Amino acid sequence: SNAATLLSFLLLGIFVTLATAYNGQDIYAEPNCAIVEDHARKFRDISDPTHYWVCPEGQEKADYIQCPDNYAFMEPEQNCVVWEEWKWIEPYTK
Repeated sequence: SNAATLLSFLLLGIFVTLATAYNGQDIYAEPNCAIVEDHARKFRDISDPTHYWVCPEGQEKADYIQCPDNYAFMEPEQNCVVWEEWKWIEPYTK
């Protein structure tokens, strides 16, 4: 029905709006450096915890940085930790 289609589009719109509310970032990929204000902040790569992103001031593209061997990035710590200390944290959208 048309009503169901319209509703699904509205829900999709709400979802997209919530997703972009995360500082306008796609939390699964490279941050948009044009809108990053905290240039010291490190952004996780959901698909590869051995790397993280940073947006140096005045740079359009994020740097993709690899943790040392046997380390993985934890966003709350804003640092690479040894694999034994690393744990999966659900992505958040706020």
